[in-house]
Amino acid sequence: MAQMLLLNPFQMSYQEVNVHTVNFVQDVNLDAPASSGSTSAQGGAMGGNFFWIILLLGFMMILFMRPRQDKEGEKFRNALQKEQDVVTSSGIFGKIKDIDEVSVTLEIAQGMKIKVDKRYVNPVPTPQPVKPEKPSRRRKKDPSKDEKA
Repeated sequence: MAQMLLLNPFQMSYQEVNVHTVNFVQDVNLDAPASSGSTSAQGGAMGGNFFWIILLLGFMMILFMRPRQDKEGEKFRNALQKEQDVVTSSGIFGKIKDIDEVSVTLEIAQGMKIKVDKRYVNPVPTPQPVKPEKPSRRRKKDPSKDEKA
């Protein structure tokens, strides 16, 4: 038996507590038959939890390992043509000069060409119209009134 001090944070005081240590290796008797009490109930609960953990891991594996389906992107990449303006996923604008099975050669400046993986080529985004701001209902201050000092 050992003694330990516990701090009670609400009363800001210490309290001495006797602690019983248990050595599980010495207390377990492997030759004894299993009791029909709480041991079997705990084993059943652990088996139930284990089932749900395995089920969750299986679901996550299916979710993360399934093939990505980017149908619109595949249609665009299969329809690429020479002299088409495109942008890479890293933001580089260019014009297609040559197309392979897996790569595209882009001209990004006059005489400067780069080779890019076909999966990272996207159409040039079209500019979206900007919505005009609504006029505020607050009255604007008259600048001539601010200069009273």
